[in-house]
Amino acid sequence: MADNLRFGSQYGRFATCRIISGGGLAGLYSPTSPSCVAPGVGPATLAAASGSAGADVVAGFAALDGLNDKGSTIDRYFQQDNNFAIFTHNILHLTDKLDLTLGGRYTLDKKKFDATFGNDNTVCPQVQGLLLGDLTSPNTNATAKALAGALIGLSCQGNSTSELNGVSINSSKPREQRFTGTAILSYKITPQLLTYASFSRGYKAGGFNLDRSALKSPILPFAATPGGAQSLATNLQFDPELVNSYEIGAKYASGPFSLSATLFQSDFSNFQLNTFNGSVFLVQTINGCNTSLNGGDRDTSATTGVCPAGQVGYGVRAQGVELESSLAPTRNFRVTAGFTYARTKYRNDLVGNVSGAPLDPALRVLPGSELSNAPQYTVTGSAAWTPSIGSTGYSLLFYADSRLVSDYNTGSDLFPQKGQASFALVNARVGLRGPNDSFAIEAWAQNLLDKQYAQVAFNSPFQAGTTSAPFTDPQYPGGRQLFSQFLAEPRTFGVTLRGKF
Repeated sequence: MADNLRFGSQYGRFATCRIISGGGLAGLYSPTSPSCVAPGVGPATLAAASGSAGADVVAGFAALDGLNDKGSTIDRYFQQDNNFAIFTHNILHLTDKLDLTLGGRYTLDKKKFDATFGNDNTVCPQVQGLLLGDLTSPNTNATAKALAGALIGLSCQGNSTSELNGVSINSSKPREQRFTGTAILSYKITPQLLTYASFSRGYKAGGFNLDRSALKSPILPFAATPGGAQSLATNLQFDPELVNSYEIGAKYASGPFSLSATLFQSDFSNFQLNTFNGSVFLVQTINGCNTSLNGGDRDTSATTGVCPAGQVGYGVRAQGVELESSLAPTRNFRVTAGFTYARTKYRNDLVGNVSGAPLDPALRVLPGSELSNAPQYTVTGSAAWTPSIGSTGYSLLFYADSRLVSDYNTGSDLFPQKGQASFALVNARVGLRGPNDSFAIEAWAQNLLDKQYAQVAFNSPFQAGTTSAPFTDPQYPGGRQLFSQFLAEPRTFGVTLRGKF
């Protein structure tokens, strides 16, 4: 995979203006002036507010103001995956009514990763050199530290630094060996009624985050890390996901009517979550801690919320009930209906991996919340009527289906601004079919009522602002962050012609 991400031709002024307009320095805002501050009084006020670090802060603004049309020249990622599996699936008829289904799979997975980076952003190491000492010094005041962190972060966003120019790294994941499978015990009470209970264990292989930002925080330079970028290559790895699923249910079918009911529960360990935080992609495996973290997973710190060794458990649980039915009172007419109630929630007290590392602060809304794109209620229905046209062999088709879902969140970080209200979708189709289905012509419409809804909401790139007053409402942890959406497909319609030769 090749990646080329560069700052735009006006990025420097955008970044400095974002810092000035987003905090207590808005009175200095002057977008047409150098560093986005009013001439004369602006630099002087910045220096005064920053105390002993004043000269460095002013120089940092000047350097960032000139960061335009720089970044990746070319980044290349190579991943090799060798996967081997053996599986079996067997049904044992214990009696004429009792069956046992056993399935097993052994999977062996091995991945190798190589990457080569090219970058011409010389501003990042320049700003780091100016401000890193001030950021870590106990003698620097709070204003200067906030400005230093913002200047370094926006200069080096996504580790976009010339330090990576010509650097190559490689890594191999430890060989993954997993046994998965299923066991189903079913009993036919009558010829029409089947009951069953099942257990299954699933596995999704681990891998690599193909985003160099996962190597490290943009604050510290690679030079501060013994071994440089290569020593951080394992930071791109994420662990395999495992799930244990349980079901009990019954299925009834008699003539034109059928009905099935299922109770289910699934527990996910190392739940693989990919989140765009407005700057970079975060890939984190989510687990739960069996002891209280005292809110350490819900704050903005990247260091609080460590889980003691041996106390890490599953991170996500999905449970609920599902009903499905169908009725065909005549040969030409059939209706179906379905209902699902599902609670798919993160546990309280979440950690970021199987070792109990702290959850990334960008995911601080997750503990105890419903997963994204997981409505609690889903109701489905359909009706199909295919009447014959006399004895000609021709028939008509009238078909409609609908799906109603309750409200849910469309963002993987679950910021409440990304919520989607409940809605219903309706699709329809009418048509004419020839004898023996030799041809068919159908007119159709998807999203017939033209419902507008979001599929995914995400943080608009580089559009976060301050979280200081008046944006400190805990219900809106995005603060002044702007959000964007990928909207679902609007009403579409068309005609389909089929034929057999």
